[in-house]
Amino acid sequence: MTEILGIDEAGRGPVIGSMFIGGFLVDESSLEKLGELGLKDSKKLSDRARDRLRSEINAHGEALLREVEAPILDDRMEDATINDVELEEFAALISEAHPDKVVIDLPEHDADAYEEKLLNHLDFEPDIVAEHGADATYPVVSAASVVAKSARERHVEELHEKYGVDFDSGYPHDEATIEFLKGYVRGAGDLPDEARRQWSTSQRILRKARQQDLEGY
Repeated sequence: MTEILGIDEAGRGPVIGSMFIGGFLVDESSLEKLGELGLKDSKKLSDRARDRLRSEINAHGEALLREVEAPILDDRMEDATINDVELEEFAALISEAHPDKVVIDLPEHDADAYEEKLLNHLDFEPDIVAEHGADATYPVVSAASVVAKSARERHVEELHEKYGVDFDSGYPHDEATIEFLKGYVRGAGDLPDEARRQWSTSQRILRKARQQDLEGY
């Protein structure tokens, strides 16, 4: 019996909220049935389709999930890059599942170098396939993408409820996100707990708020 683990992430770039690493572990004999569900990159799916698939894929394998909360991500990025943190989380998920084969949506340019770095974080040697666009071409990675993206969407919805503000997706390019952060800093004097302080967006908002405070005296 050959077990295959697909891995993908969601929430790598937002300025607000956690990063999620999704995995889907499946027996090779179930790959065909998994593919028949019509899986594709979760970013191209509607929320309704993603929710439906999130429940359907569980009949064909095991969903795995790791969450890196914003404060933890900030701490780890004091002396590491987001790529480093993501690699470590991928390795932790692989170690947990201990599959025979791993398929990853490649986050870097050089597949061979990336696979070598990943193996250096493991105490066993699974077969590793790291390809760009794997979330659209390998159903097992598409399933992992659904797991990660669904978790991220739920997380953002919970933050909307917590703060009573729909700040959209939490990405720096969303105007609603920026306005929420600016307003929160004006009211509280600091960023919300879930904001990523290492991000230039957060630092810029804090810097501008402090400058305005000084000009007000």
